[in-house]
Amino acid sequence: MRIAVVTGSRADYGLLEWPVKVLRDHFQVELWRLWSNPFEKAFEWTQMKIERNKPDLVLVLGDRFEVLGAATAAYLSRVPIAHIGGGDVTEGSYDDGMRDAISRLTSVHFVTSTSAMARLTNMGYRNIHLVGNPGIDYIRHADWKRERPIKQSYVVVSYQAETLDGTNQIDDVLMSLLPKHKVFILPNPDRGSKEIANRIRSYAKGREDCAVHDYLGHAEFLNLIFHCDEFIGNSSAMLYEAPELGIKTRMIGKRQKGRTIPWGDGQASERIYNILRYTQV
Repeated sequence: MRIAVVTGSRADYGLLEWPVKVLRDHFQVELWRLWSNPFEKAFEWTQMKIERNKPDLVLVLGDRFEVLGAATAAYLSRVPIAHIGGGDVTEGSYDDGMRDAISRLTSVHFVTSTSAMARLTNMGYRNIHLVGNPGIDYIRHADWKRERPIKQSYVVVSYQAETLDGTNQIDDVLMSLLPKHKVFILPNPDRGSKEIANRIRSYAKGREDCAVHDYLGHAEFLNLIFHCDEFIGNSSAMLYEAPELGIKTRMIGKRQKGRTIPWGDGQASERIYNILRYTQV
């Protein structure tokens, strides 16, 4: 089987790393990276790649507009779609609607919680499989843990735009920070993210107690938050990775409202492989 795995942004890339590794042991797997492409560009690029490479299946994760563009291209090209993370709820983000739209196009649903499974079932979908959180697979099996990256006590801040109503609480976040070293990870490219990024850069400019990153590799990111005193913001990583690491989190705003902590035991990727091996799509 030829599988094209689409990553729309850093938000899904880390969660896809271990599934890609497992699937590559058994199938022909290509990783298609669509980071920061608007919907129409993601659609056109994916359509072109499908015409050239002719995959048997497109695997996507989550709810980004880049992923929706890729899923739409696959659907119109009659290529079956497998979707990880359908049935989740994020009431404070327009990702909620895009996630449901992707589910509507999907042939095989890989869900991360019983509540997500129930939601998709109630919507009338079939071929739904509870596989768990693939982010835990990487945490338990990959070689990511290193020495403490910063000697002094520090917090990590990852605040994303509240895309449904435009609420911006970055000033509230900044005002709440204690006099510790601060590591900021800038937001994904969403409506309102530029204002947040500019405010963070302005706050951190000239300060020795601040570091600002556009992006960190998955292993580096995990090691960073594993050693921090507190993880602050509204990133999905506060639900997908932080609970497994046992770190303290402080959720700001309503972007993740309604989302439950996904279940996982480190075997989600193996389940995905076995389902794709034996399930007709």
